[in-house]
Amino acid sequence: MNDFDRRQWQADEAVRDAALTKQREKERKARERSARNAKRKLERLHKTLSDQGLITDFEDEFGESVLERLDQFGSAFHNLEKGRPGDALSFAQKRVVAAMNKKAKESKKINASTEGNHSDKDATHETKDTARKTRRGFSRKKSGFKPRVRHIEDDMPPEQSEEPFIPEYDPEPVAKRPFLRVVK
Repeated sequence: MNDFDRRQWQADEAVRDAALTKQREKERKARERSARNAKRKLERLHKTLSDQGLITDFEDEFGESVLERLDQFGSAFHNLEKGRPGDALSFAQKRVVAAMNKKAKESKKINASTEGNHSDKDATHETKDTARKTRRGFSRKKSGFKPRVRHIEDDMPPEQSEEPFIPEYDPEPVAKRPFLRVVK
């Protein structure tokens, strides 16, 4: 290997190392950002549920332990089979946080509906009715729309006669026909 090839190889390696360093730095920043966002969301949910008195013992312990691990390690799980490398929470931890988020949102809806002049019984009844009305899904709209449907019977020609087709009997023997030959 001559000097030119060696210098070329060293230059290529330096470029690869710089690109790899840049990629690692980008991934590190993404992990830190993910950990900060997960920590902020979990703290907000923990505080909301605690203030409303709806937090369970499991959710309380879960929130505290995950926050501690996020502070200490930047991630709340170590086994890469349980989540993606850049994520701060594992798949199972994300499900628990989502359940806590759903619980907090439902309690906010109930609190917003009870702030009016209604009694508690009437307010809960109204929230059930409004929830039913808002979850209609793919209901059919009442409009003048009619789908363009083509019936195959419309394209068929009308029948000409109602008599069945009966072929006529040809009394001429088969032997007299010119295109057939009788073999004996």
